[in-house]
Amino acid sequence: MMNSGWEKERYDHSVQPENAPRLSDDRLYRALASRRRRRLLYLLIEEGKCEIEEAATVLTGWDATESSAMKTADDRERIAITLKHVHLPLLADVGLIAYSSESDTIEIESLDSVVEDLIWRSVESEPNATL
Repeated sequence: MMNSGWEKERYDHSVQPENAPRLSDDRLYRALASRRRRRLLYLLIEEGKCEIEEAATVLTGWDATESSAMKTADDRERIAITLKHVHLPLLADVGLIAYSSESDTIEIESLDSVVEDLIWRSVESEPNATL
């Protein structure tokens, strides 16, 4: 089966970000082990950047849709706190996002196209994915 030009372009590794995590990087898989982190990365791929509070709101809504249960402001606050203290530092250390605790803005870093595709596919293949 022949690859289309789009597929060849999408997986062309000759022009990849210098410090972007690659599929061979174990840190990438540790970062992607969390559904919340995968969903956050998916959101950032779509939006480019967002505020922590916006990300917490979107992730809370995603959880509510998945569980068919109402979520509260406390639920959203717990997600925001977990983002700030657990998920964002880990993703920044791996090189997937840029994050500053002073600005509360999260921005996606340049990703290897294969890594970006892996994130997309992992979220889109979730049971009950409502994207």
